[in-house]
Amino acid sequence: MQTVRLLFGGVIVLIASIGAMAQSVQTDYDRSFDLTKLKTYEFYQQASRPGDPLAASPINDRRIHDALDTQLRSRGFVRNSSARPDFMIAYTVATQKGLDIRDNRWGLRPRMGNIDVNQVTQGTIVVIFVDTTTRQEVWRGFVSGQIKPKDLDKDINKGIGKLVEKFVKNQTGKS
Repeated sequence: MQTVRLLFGGVIVLIASIGAMAQSVQTDYDRSFDLTKLKTYEFYQQASRPGDPLAASPINDRRIHDALDTQLRSRGFVRNSSARPDFMIAYTVATQKGLDIRDNRWGLRPRMGNIDVNQVTQGTIVVIFVDTTTRQEVWRGFVSGQIKPKDLDKDINKGIGKLVEKFVKNQTGKS
């Protein structure tokens, strides 16, 4: 019976650790605002603040900007810099150091194996859509996950894709 509990507990820990590695996406929006009116967009010219991770890496700023532009265009939105667009886009990034702890011990008594502890960086991209008529924030999305430099392009595109997908679902009321 104890072996079954240990096996079941190991499976739960494995599933939880896989979930922790995936990107987390959350959105919030003004439910009294008709998001379907939003068809054209433009980006705010954002000033960098001291300590802003995007100020330290203009390449990552371009990655996020380009990913948002590409994902929105692929879903039928139009970038409109000549006339007044329906909404403006702002985004920011936050990073935090953390630990990735993996218990690789096995067995009943004494436990064999080791515990691996690695320092990791968690990142969050916050995207904000502002209605240009009212100048009010109408939609906000967050994507969070572990930052892996070798996969940065792929991870940013994937995360922004998930955010834009959630925005489209919020527009249609299917979320």
